[in-house]
Amino acid sequence: MQTDVLIIGAGLTGIVAADEIIRNSTLKVVQLSNGSGASPFIHGFCIPVGEADSEELFYEDSMRSGYYQSDPKLVRQLCMNSKELLDYFKELGLELDRNEEGVNLLHALGSTVPRIAGIQNSTGPAMMKRLQERLKKSKRYTKISGQRALELIRESGRVIGAKCYDTKEDVFYSIYAKAVILATGGFGRIFPESTNSQDIGGDGMAMAYLAGATLTDMEFIQFEPSAAVWPPQVAGKGIVTTMFYDGAVLRGKDGNRFMLDYSEAGECVPKDVQSKCIYEEMQKNGTTPHGGVWFDATKVPEEKWQGVYNPYLKRYLACGIDLRKEPVEIAPAAHTTCGGVKIDENCHTGIPGLIVCGEAAGGLHGANRLGGNAGLETMVFGRIAGKAAISEVDGMLILPEKTECIINMLPDVDISAFRAKLEKTIRNSLNVIRNKESLEHGIHTVTSMIKKLGKYQNCYEKQRLYNDLLTAYITMVSALERSSSVGCHCREDAIEEMGTYRVEIKKNGGCMDVHRKPI
Repeated sequence: MQTDVLIIGAGLTGIVAADEIIRNSTLKVVQLSNGSGASPFIHGFCIPVGEADSEELFYEDSMRSGYYQSDPKLVRQLCMNSKELLDYFKELGLELDRNEEGVNLLHALGSTVPRIAGIQNSTGPAMMKRLQERLKKSKRYTKISGQRALELIRESGRVIGAKCYDTKEDVFYSIYAKAVILATGGFGRIFPESTNSQDIGGDGMAMAYLAGATLTDMEFIQFEPSAAVWPPQVAGKGIVTTMFYDGAVLRGKDGNRFMLDYSEAGECVPKDVQSKCIYEEMQKNGTTPHGGVWFDATKVPEEKWQGVYNPYLKRYLACGIDLRKEPVEIAPAAHTTCGGVKIDENCHTGIPGLIVCGEAAGGLHGANRLGGNAGLETMVFGRIAGKAAISEVDGMLILPEKTECIINMLPDVDISAFRAKLEKTIRNSLNVIRNKESLEHGIHTVTSMIKKLGKYQNCYEKQRLYNDLLTAYITMVSALERSSSVGCHCREDAIEEMGTYRVEIKKNGGCMDVHRKPI
């Protein structure tokens, strides 16, 4: 199969990129879908339209939230393009929630002022539906569901497509393209406790690394502090932390409001700080019956429950729990991966033919993501990636014409046992708080697992596992390289280091180059 642009990933970032290409060029687009990633859970996004807000204040909040580890060019691109979304939404026929003062804004942890806008707490689904309706009208757009890219195809230094797996036909095949947009999302689902959906994995990072792209900031994993641990029907789903500005509090297993022991601001601290406090509370004083702490939202005003927080109320009422009357159990879970493929402000990777956007990219969020910037990133950088693809297409490039289908092989190892061991290793090595000994043990364990896995090509389950193992290995190496604690990378054996730097990892032949790049 051939196309002008191949988009790997059908979450909001990839869909926005596809829409940008279809509307502003005559190029053909093929989009691979094996799920929607985190996009259905995008409730809102940052936009500096409040009376006391500005792009500059937004920029400063984002940089501070990232502990000044972010790439300033990426942050400025995000902030300075945010207000354009007002016209974008209007053009799509979508209306942001409003009140008597204008756009209804929520206050996210880490922001100086209220800044999160949305569409009835379902911004992601609303946008995806509208954009997909528009894309379906174009004969130049093709979406193929049930497909998963597992390996990028590179020829003469240029990425020219991807080796893919068809889950319906159980075969491997190749798609060739003049430009490839990698929009696979993050890799948080490789963690045993995660808010991410099952279709998310380490494929994007592994594919980019093996194709020669540089990975950066891989050690920065933002844990959602308030992910449900009980009841089972909602386990892993987060409760929006803006509730802490509306009366919600955290309590230890015996009901003590422990956050006041850490900060005068109580629960109104950045997510990375709150996650560490919850983790320490659980380690020191024990946990609630199902391994967490109490999220007590009984003081949140009734009008909020009937408004922006109504989806959370309904979610728990379906389980027989009324958030207005009783607390629920939560604990930190891997949520956003701040690291990824190194890009410039136009989503270029330094590899001809390869463009990366969304959570698959690294450098924007630094050591900790500001609440609401994930949703904004999908739209701002999705549009930029679409523009980049138009300019990246090489009209003179001759692509291979024929591709063969290869039947999927059955695995010759116990995949379930491998995955159980990987989950245990990640839990011990890459949790909220890490140390040198556990990271070194994790690296040794994953290295051994990769060797025992053996040849993985043309076996879907083994190649998926290999990509997750490789991504876990790279993340552990990056976390070991950063000896200090910063943001959501916390080392209990941290040493003080002079200056700031970024950990960058790149494949060099059969070796892995690990560098500290000064910021």
